Amino acid sequence: MAKNIKPIRMVVVMLSTFIFAAVCLLALYDLQIINGDAYYERSVNTIVTSETVKASRGTISDRYGRLLVSNRVSYDIKINRSDLVSGRDPNGVLVRLVECANSFSTPYTDTFPVTFAPPFEYLPDMSQTQRKLLDDYIDHFDLNEKITAPELMRHLRMHYSIPESFSDEEARIAAGIRYELEVRTLWGGADYVFASDVSIEMISSIGGYNMTGVYVANTSVREYHTDYAAHLLGYIGLMNEEDYKKYGKLGYPMNAVIGKSGVESAFEEYLHGQDGEIATTKDSSGEVTAVLYTKDPEPGDNVVLTIDIMLQQAAEDALSSTIAGINETRAEKALEEGKPFVPTTAGAAAVVQVGTGDVLALASYPTYNLNTFKEDYSSLLSDPALPLFNRATLGTYSPGSTFKICTAIAALSNKVISTGSIIHDEGKFTVYQGFQPTCWTYPGSHGDINVTEAITVSCNYFFYSIGLNLGIDKLTPFARSFGFGVPTGLEISESSGILATREYKEKNEGLFWDGGDTLQASIGQSYSLFTPAQIASYCATIASRGTHYSLHLLDSVKTNDNTVTLREYQNNVLTTVDTEDEYWQAMFDGMLGVSKDGTASSVFGNYSIDVCSKTGTVQLGEDIENNAVFIAFAPYDDPEIALAIVVENGGSGSNVTEAAKKIFDYYFTSEAAADSVPAEGVLIR
Repeated sequence: MAKNIKPIRMVVVMLSTFIFAAVCLLALYDLQIINGDAYYERSVNTIVTSETVKASRGTISDRYGRLLVSNRVSYDIKINRSDLVSGRDPNGVLVRLVECANSFSTPYTDTFPVTFAPPFEYLPDMSQTQRKLLDDYIDHFDLNEKITAPELMRHLRMHYSIPESFSDEEARIAAGIRYELEVRTLWGGADYVFASDVSIEMISSIGGYNMTGVYVANTSVREYHTDYAAHLLGYIGLMNEEDYKKYGKLGYPMNAVIGKSGVESAFEEYLHGQDGEIATTKDSSGEVTAVLYTKDPEPGDNVVLTIDIMLQQAAEDALSSTIAGINETRAEKALEEGKPFVPTTAGAAAVVQVGTGDVLALASYPTYNLNTFKEDYSSLLSDPALPLFNRATLGTYSPGSTFKICTAIAALSNKVISTGSIIHDEGKFTVYQGFQPTCWTYPGSHGDINVTEAITVSCNYFFYSIGLNLGIDKLTPFARSFGFGVPTGLEISESSGILATREYKEKNEGLFWDGGDTLQASIGQSYSLFTPAQIASYCATIASRGTHYSLHLLDSVKTNDNTVTLREYQNNVLTTVDTEDEYWQAMFDGMLGVSKDGTASSVFGNYSIDVCSKTGTVQLGEDIENNAVFIAFAPYDDPEIALAIVVENGGSGSNVTEAAKKIFDYYFTSEAAADSVPAEGVLIR
C-alpha cells in the first residue's frame, strides 16, 4: 500500500501544474487575442498622476498647554505641468490665471529673475537661490552662460511656443510660470504652488474658466493665537539654496516650507511632518476614475515650550511701557532745556526659572506681529529700529555694575578679601599715573565699606581695589563659570557675547592687557558684551548659589494627538561656581540692600516680596545716553525666578526697575498660579 503513495503524489502534482498553465494560457489569450485592442486602448488612454499631500506641522504650546501656534485649513492653487501642456492653450491659461490673481490682489509665485516689462533686464537683487536656478536652467538647455535677459526671453518664447500675438508683458507672464515649472523638474520634480492661502472668491472665479492643468489643493497654514513672542516663536517660509543643501538630504522637496527662525526653526525635526502622496487616474476625456492614497501624510509632532505666554505678555508690555515712560520724561526735559530730544527705541528682557534653566519669557523691543508678518515684512525690513532683530539673544551689551557680583565672588573665593574686609573709598583710584578712574560719588566718598555694602551702594572704588589685587587671569574663569562669553544652551539663535580677557585684547586689538583694563573689567566695562539671556542666566546662577544651568525653551515633545510624550527635557548643569555659602549670603544681602535702600528702593523698598537686585549704568560716550541694565531674583529666602532687563540708551538701571516690578507682579499674583490655567490645548483668546 505504501508503495502506491509516491506515484499518486506525482500524478496530483502534474495535474495541478497542467491546470495552472492552462489558466494562464487562457488569460493570455484573452488579453492579447480576444480583448487585446480594448485593453491596449484603455492603457494608452489612462493617465495616472501623482500629487504630494502636504503634512501639517505640529502645534506649539506654552508650559501650561495654552495653544500658541496651530494650523488652519487653506487652499492653494497648483499647476500640473503634464496636464497644462496637454491642453490646447497652455500659455493662454497662464495669462488668464495671473489676471485672475491680480483681480483679487493675490500674490503668486514667480521667481524668474527678469523684469516684468521691456526692456527686459535681470533683477539686480536676485537671491542666491534665483541665481542657482537660473544657472541650472541655462546649463540644462545648453545656453550661453552670458545670455542676456532679452535673449533668454526670446528662447523662452520659442521653446514654449508663446504666440507672437502676446504682448511683451503677457509673454513675460507665461514665460515666468513655464520657467517655474521647468526648474522644478530639474530640482526633483517638486510641485509648483502658484498661489497659497487663496480666497474662496478666487477659487470660484477660476472655476468659471476652462483652465486645464490648474487645480485647487487643500492644505494648511500657520495660525498664531497670540500677538506676543514673535522673536521667540519665529516664522516659516520656503527653503532657499542654503536650506536645500541641509534639508534636501533629508528628503525635503525644493518647495518645502520649513521653520526659518525661532522655535519654528529650532524644533523643525519635531514639527515637520512627512508628506503623503495621492495617485489620480483619469480616462481619455480627463474624467477622474480613481483616487488612491499611495502614502498617507503624517502630521508633525507637537512641541511644548517652557515659556508662560502670560508672563511673556507681561514682560513685553512692561518693556514697551518703560521705554515709553523714559521717552516721555526725556522729551519734557529736552523741551525745558531747549535741547534736541533723542529717544530710546530698543530693549530686551529675559526671565528664567531658578534651579532648572527653564526660560519663562524672552522679550525684545521693538517687536512685530506674526499674524500680519507677510503684509508687514517690507516695512519691518526697512525699519531703522530693527524690529526683526532678537535683542534678547543676539543683542550684546556691557553688563555694567551688575557684573560686580562676579568680581566679588572671585575675590572672596581667591581670599583676596573676606566678607568682613574693609576698604576705604578715597573717591579717586590713583594706583596708575595715566589712568585714575573715580567712584560715581566723586568728589564724595563711601568711606569704610565691606563687600556687602559695596554691592548695595555699587562702590566702584571698592571693586577697582579688589579687581586689581585679584587680577584678570583669576577673574576670567569665574566669569566663564557664570556663563559669560559662552553659549547659554538656548535652542534658538544666540550670540556667545564677548568676555574681556587678556587673550581677547591681544588677538583683536593687537595690544597687551594692562592694569587699567583690569579695573574696567572688574566693574563690567572694558570689552565685555553679553546678551540679556546670558545676563539673566548669570542672575539665576547667583540665585541658585552657584549652579549654572543650561537655558532651554523645550519642555517636551508629544505626538500630534497629545496622547504620547516622545521626549521630555532633562535639566542640564553646565558649570558650578564652587565657593562657600557665606559668600553667597553676602551677595544676597548686598542685592537685597539695593532693593531696600539702594538704587531700586523707590520701586522695591516696600514691595510685598523681598527682591534681590542690582542696577547697572553703562557709559557709551559723552554725547550718548547710557544703557540701562537691571538684574533681580525673588524671593530672597527661596528664589524662584531671575530676570535681566536692558534698555538701550535708557539712562540708569534704576529707570527700568518698574518693568521688573510688573514682571514680578504677574508672576506672584494668584491669577498666575498653575491651577488657574486652562486645560491643555485650549486657545488663549
